[in-house]
Amino acid sequence: MTDYFDNFPYDVKSIGLSLSGGTDSALAFYMLLKTLSERGQKTNVHAMHGYDTNRKIARSYEAADRVYNWITSQFDIDVPPLFTFAYNKVNDVSKYQYHYPNVIYLKNKYNIVDVIMGDTLGMPNNSRPVFKNDSTDPDEQELIRMSKDYPLRLPFVHFDKKFIAAQYEA
Repeated sequence: MTDYFDNFPYDVKSIGLSLSGGTDSALAFYMLLKTLSERGQKTNVHAMHGYDTNRKIARSYEAADRVYNWITSQFDIDVPPLFTFAYNKVNDVSKYQYHYPNVIYLKNKYNIVDVIMGDTLGMPNNSRPVFKNDSTDPDEQELIRMSKDYPLRLPFVHFDKKFIAAQYEA
């Protein structure tokens, strides 16, 4: 995992990061800011969070705000405010369909080269859950293929959630 961050390109001026508020994306955000801070690298990191207005109990935007605020407080780096957007998800459709227009917006507005995502292989001995009727929700093999086509996008594509949890213990 550290290979991804050790090899993060020095010439990237602006990158996006999808921040769900969960452990995977929080670790990606933390490791990215840590790498940039240690290098003194001037890369704008545009964190984004999308939330489904149909989810009445889980308020992911609050978790994303807390994660964003804590991580940005750990480093002496200017990070633009968290870009938060709402959507109304319908059944059997991946959240990626709702995120994509916002990714395009950030790419156009801030000239970001890509958006880092915290996707993993899922739980140990279990395949990654996907929406079977939705071609925009990638399975494990598609994620691995995407990581070759978009080398900045998926730092955790070869790891499962148990590995991610172990990083918090280290």
